[in-house]
Amino acid sequence: MAKIQTRKGVKGTTYRVDVTHQGSRITKSFKVKKDAERFAAQFMLDADFAHILTNHTLNTLTLTEAVSEYLERYTGRDPNMANRLSWWTERLGNKPLGKISRRDIKTCLDSLRYEGKAPATCNRRKMMLSAVFQFCNEEYDIKHNPCREIRQLPENNAIIRFLTESELAKLLEAVKKSEWERLYLLVITALTTGARRSELIKLRWSDIDFQTKTAYLAKTKNSERRVLPLTPPVIAELEKFREVGSGHLFPHASGQGPFLHFDYRWKSAKRDAGLDNFRFHDLRHSCASFLAMAGAGLLEIADALGHKSLNMTKRYAHLCVEHKTKLIDRVFSEVGG
Repeated sequence: MAKIQTRKGVKGTTYRVDVTHQGSRITKSFKVKKDAERFAAQFMLDADFAHILTNHTLNTLTLTEAVSEYLERYTGRDPNMANRLSWWTERLGNKPLGKISRRDIKTCLDSLRYEGKAPATCNRRKMMLSAVFQFCNEEYDIKHNPCREIRQLPENNAIIRFLTESELAKLLEAVKKSEWERLYLLVITALTTGARRSELIKLRWSDIDFQTKTAYLAKTKNSERRVLPLTPPVIAELEKFREVGSGHLFPHASGQGPFLHFDYRWKSAKRDAGLDNFRFHDLRHSCASFLAMAGAGLLEIADALGHKSLNMTKRYAHLCVEHKTKLIDRVFSEVGG
């Protein structure tokens, strides 16, 4: 039930809406009667709107508190998740969840665009915040996630950096000379399996099967188990460091965990190879590109990289077409000539 009361005071006439939802009473005043009527109508007709206004959790639990609870339960693989979510708490942390609107989130995301950040960066930031809202919805049996009302920005994946054959030769020569003796092993494994950096660097000797020449990934980005075929050169290189037990393939010099931050070794090798604008992740692109140019289809490439759908794999489609065109020209160039 909604009531609109006309109230006259020193500052003029106002219109107060008095509504009740599931035992909770809400009052709100407006200077314009049409605004009051619009609010009352939305409250009565939109159950989600009424829920947001009257739910105790949505009106008391701040985003900072919600993020804190989310991080306590977080079991993902991103070690920087706390830092990434702090970007949101710095801007909206004091607001109760129910007071955070689509406009609030869009304004924050727009500021990223003004700073020159890529659409992919904006999309990832939105996804992180959405995960917090989803966590709270399930934890407190509420229903509010304004992130879902904001469209994903189109991401331009047309330009992909991958190695040419001459660049590959220079890179392999450089990593062989690295002061970190296992950098060569890491690079050829990344290049021939298409596995991600985090997947490879956390491999243990217990994940390697020398008889079947495979590596077992128990946990991947897509939360699916995956088996990596290992080429003879990779096996030969693994034999040089082979250990018994469950130690890491790429251990830190201290012996405590894997060598997660090997970037200075990687950058030194890139510099020696004369490579510009090339990331470690581009070894994964190079794997897919070499497969495409060798005649592999999109399904085969998706399977090799562990893609759950073909959308990510379609970026290599033009290479598959180029290979097929050259093949058809070579085989059928004389037919009908």
